[in-house]
Amino acid sequence: MNDPAPEQDTRPNQNAQNTGDTQNTGDTQNKGEKGTAEAYRVLARKYRPSRFDELIGQESLVRTLSNALEMGRLAHAFVLTGLRGIGKTTTARIIAKGLNCTGADGHGEPTLSPCGVCSSCTGIADGRHVDVIEMDAASNTGVDDVREIIDGVGYRPLSARYKIYIIDEVHMLSKNAFNALLKTLEEPPEAVKFIFATTEIRKVPVTVLSRCQRFDLRRVPMDMMVKHLASICGKEAITADEQALARIARAAEGSVRDALSMLDQAAALTADTITDAAVASILGQAGRQEALAITRHALAGETPSALEVMAAATGRGAEPQMVLRDMLDLLHLAARVAAGGGLGDAPEGEAESLKSMAATHGVARLARAWQITLKGHGELALAPDQAAAAEMVVIRLAHASTLPPPSDIIRKLEGKPPSSAAPTIAPTTTPTTSPASTPASTSEASAMTEMPPSQQQEEAVAQPQSVLQSAPQPQPQPQPQPEPEPEPATLAEPAPEPILAPEPVAETVPVPESLSQLASLFEDQGEPLLAALIRERVRPVVLEPGRLEFAPNGRIEPNVTREIAQCLTQWTGLRWGVAFSDAEGGQTLAEIDAEKKATAIASVSTHPLVAATLEAFPGASVSEIRPVEAESAPDDNADENTPDNPVDDAASGDDDHPLKAMEG
Repeated sequence: MNDPAPEQDTRPNQNAQNTGDTQNTGDTQNKGEKGTAEAYRVLARKYRPSRFDELIGQESLVRTLSNALEMGRLAHAFVLTGLRGIGKTTTARIIAKGLNCTGADGHGEPTLSPCGVCSSCTGIADGRHVDVIEMDAASNTGVDDVREIIDGVGYRPLSARYKIYIIDEVHMLSKNAFNALLKTLEEPPEAVKFIFATTEIRKVPVTVLSRCQRFDLRRVPMDMMVKHLASICGKEAITADEQALARIARAAEGSVRDALSMLDQAAALTADTITDAAVASILGQAGRQEALAITRHALAGETPSALEVMAAATGRGAEPQMVLRDMLDLLHLAARVAAGGGLGDAPEGEAESLKSMAATHGVARLARAWQITLKGHGELALAPDQAAAAEMVVIRLAHASTLPPPSDIIRKLEGKPPSSAAPTIAPTTTPTTSPASTPASTSEASAMTEMPPSQQQEEAVAQPQSVLQSAPQPQPQPQPQPEPEPEPATLAEPAPEPILAPEPVAETVPVPESLSQLASLFEDQGEPLLAALIRERVRPVVLEPGRLEFAPNGRIEPNVTREIAQCLTQWTGLRWGVAFSDAEGGQTLAEIDAEKKATAIASVSTHPLVAATLEAFPGASVSEIRPVEAESAPDDNADENTPDNPVDDAASGDDDHPLKAMEG
């Protein structure tokens, strides 16, 4: 959208009376014979938008209001929300102008492009229109203040098309004030419109929000803000480099008013020649190039250089928090480039440095550096000396840059070459005093390349001790042979068992093929609770290697399936998936055991001896069958071939005996 033209001040003396910004500028003009100086107007007021096409970054709002006016579906209440300085009050005034504008000829209709010359437009711009009432809810919070609005709603507008109430910071109204306003807000007269503005939309009652049309004014993007500032600098004959404008836009965080206020201050400081260093001094920041230098030195492990630049920045008054914030931004942009995401909103002057940083360090190290810096930034508030705390962050960052990524450490332990995703840093080695040790090292290296990975790992752990033991008695070696020398192996013999030796792989158990085997497996592995649950509440639907689906017989917690899957995966060495099923499923092991028990009781009850016993004791019944184990040492006086009772018959192995079912 177009940049706003300088707002014309139609109030002859109000600026000099009501504002404190009456300082004279270098281009002060003399008015008439009196020679009175024109009061300077700050850029935030001078370039305040007066039309919708001058708003920047609010396309959704403009499009919605434009369609509403064309279709005649204009709401009776609006609520504008957004951060400070985004243009909420300005937008409310533009809406009021558009609704009441009559055009230059005095016969215009509501429009999004107010003429700016009719009585309604000029009166609203000057803040003196009788039918557009602005109220600051921060200083008028009570019911009495709202009652004045309620009483005035009943009167028709005097000179305008609509009577418009603009309530700024509406969230500051008290609860009783909101309640008093609800009825009027729900059914206002046709000639009354309400426009609310707030930075704390969550504090506005939902009963009020439901009666309004809500517009969220978004932050102005950084690139759009830089273009807007550059346009104003051109109109004001201000020279500003791109990095300075980018720093202002970044510090404004999407607020146009904040950006223009900082631009005004920087222009006054530098006599209309704005540099990045000047903006940094105003904001208490280090120069962007200084933050880039600190980051570059720290990532390269150059701790003294990084600390020197940091000390110089804080010595000139830069806030440590702002320095770390710039470093976070640079690390984020470099990581984006390394991940293929582009430079984002980075200035052109930093593009080459960020690309070089991304190519040198890779995503893994940049992400780790960002995490270290972010954690340090959060710790500054707790530190008694923030400058010292910031230096400690730089030291940690430089130290971490010399460490290999965790993935490379794991690959090295596994005997694999380091990953090529990130650059590797050669480990620091102690210089040897005797050149004779070089052939031995070459032999050891060649021997390790021919070993299996597991032996390489053990040899890598035992090697430092072997070198230390052989150091007092260096032996001259002949020319290196292609075959490995036996000396390294003999040197490693007296070394103790390496601590970092790989753990033996746990023995896997056979994969259960039935529900009974599954329950037995959990009992054998020391999981009695899960074993009991499998017996009592699992109705199998699918049971195959790596997959178990069952219908729950009663309530089963959802995390039980995960525990069963983890145990089976650990014990069998096979990845398992365990899940509930909506199918009917088979019988549980408990139900199967109950059926077997009932069958055995029915079978044993027909035995003549048991039947005679039941007949002798009316009301008695067989409730349980317990197997009786045979004695380990038979009685010498007893006849081994003649059992004393039916139970002995069952234990002796007579398959036709009715009590044989007790063993099942």
